[in-house]
Amino acid sequence: MRIILASASPRRLEILNKHGIDPVVLPQDTDEHLPDGIGMTDAVEELASQKARACYDAVKNDPQYDGYLIIGADTIVWKDEIMGKPADADDAFRMLDKIRGTFHYVVTGICLIDKSSGSETVMSEVTTVHCVNYSDEDIRNYISQAEPYDKAGSYAIQGYFGRYIDHIGGDYENVVGLPFYRIKTALEPYL
Repeated sequence: MRIILASASPRRLEILNKHGIDPVVLPQDTDEHLPDGIGMTDAVEELASQKARACYDAVKNDPQYDGYLIIGADTIVWKDEIMGKPADADDAFRMLDKIRGTFHYVVTGICLIDKSSGSETVMSEVTTVHCVNYSDEDIRNYISQAEPYDKAGSYAIQGYFGRYIDHIGGDYENVVGLPFYRIKTALEPYL
């Protein structure tokens, strides 16, 4: 397989592994600064591109990666604002309070770069997630665990928080962190 995952996300790696792909994992540090007022799809596409381009720059002169495809991705939760990973328990509570009893969007941007040609494809996937109307006590119990703190929007649909999801509209794996079926066709020449 000739796939590079430019992400340290264990969830993205798990999704690829689940579909029989064992990529080289080469995350790079990026700034991740966004201009004020940027929309949800523009934001994730820009961040995914930054990650993929940083990885491309790191490997472009290394012949061992000739013929590889680089995957950069970024996921956010959007409910009137970008909700990234919570800064602390108060921030996690604020986010979970904002999405309860209503819907929000989970948006993943993907950037694919062919290492040999440098050609870049950027796309995004949006899934609508509907939450039940859980209580303040439910939120406090949840944020007392480790699960919320490295997740966009302060939750993991595949974890304990899944009990508070009423239903989704769209791709479940997108909510986890990588919409595999959106990129499957692009990956096939590299497998």
